Amino acid sequence: MSTGSSQTPNIAIAQDLEAAFALFVDASKALEEQQLALQSQISQLSQELVEVNGRLSSLLNALPAGVILVENQIVIDFNPAAIQLIPDLKKGSFWNIPKSWKSSTTVGEYHQKHGQTEQILQVHQIDSSVRSVIQIQDITASISSHAERERVNRLAAMGKMSAGIAHQLRTPLSTALLYASHLSDEKVGDDQKRLFADRLKKQLMNLEKLAGNMLLFLRQRPQQMTNSPLDDLIDEACQAIQAICDERQIGLNLSLQSSGSVVNVEKQSIVSALIAILENALQVTQSGQSIAVTTIALQGRVQIMIDDQGPGIAADMMDTLFEPFSTSRITGTGLGLSIARNAIDSHRGEILVSNREGGGARFTIILPSLIEL
Repeated sequence: MSTGSSQTPNIAIAQDLEAAFALFVDASKALEEQQLALQSQISQLSQELVEVNGRLSSLLNALPAGVILVENQIVIDFNPAAIQLIPDLKKGSFWNIPKSWKSSTTVGEYHQKHGQTEQILQVHQIDSSVRSVIQIQDITASISSHAERERVNRLAAMGKMSAGIAHQLRTPLSTALLYASHLSDEKVGDDQKRLFADRLKKQLMNLEKLAGNMLLFLRQRPQQMTNSPLDDLIDEACQAIQAICDERQIGLNLSLQSSGSVVNVEKQSIVSALIAILENALQVTQSGQSIAVTTIALQGRVQIMIDDQGPGIAADMMDTLFEPFSTSRITGTGLGLSIARNAIDSHRGEILVSNREGGGARFTIILPSLIEL
């Protein structure tokens, strides 16, 4: 009995081992099948990744813009277009804007000499942790096209305003001829001749001013660009009309929130544009009212807002306000705002106009700015 009973547990243990081994074999087969499936998926994904990398590489190589991949400020890869823009670019080198590039008036733009011509390059940088993607694009042709469009538009505007020019010249010219004829009249006394001479001089000065304004309107690009603090430009423009404001008891309120902002501009051109807008505000501002000038520093830009308390811009004038000879004033030439817009446009800025909810008009000027001092 003892022998038979000892054999029974052994048989049970053997059966359990066989069952466990069978489970192990089944599990191993399942793992092998899963491994094979996983390897197949890895192979497929690897192939797809190779294809995607190939397409991405082809795309980057075909891009006209230079693309540089930087990690921890070290160049690790770039496309052929980048080499054309930066011939000395090498993998493993420290990334920095080339010293031969000169900063433009707009943040992220640079000038560099390329043979006998000058290139304008635009740089965009996208940062992600320690890695950066830098895109460099040659926008010389785009800038040239923009300048050419401006020139064509001005010539077209000059064609449209030919009749306006004739009208603007006829009255002062006729008056000047009349005064000149009186000067040659022997019957006119010396005192009268001096009076007519003074009036003739004023008419000729008006004609000279009109001719000068038309030449300013036709100007295409700024001549001498300098770095100027924005506050200085605002101060100079406001000083030009301060005496009139005091005489007419009109307040001139400044809120300069862009202290330290610097713009690269032709100083007199921008100051003249600001004065033209301020004079336009003076024309509609009554005694006891005020004109507000506000500046705001934005990312790579500055914004100037000039608010008046006049009746606002009429709906039928809003679309033509900046066109030459567009004016509702009998004594106005309508060239001031046109010249102002041309000056702002030539500095790659923007000028906007709107009516404020509380009454009056708002002129908003946006200019590219340099880093703050």
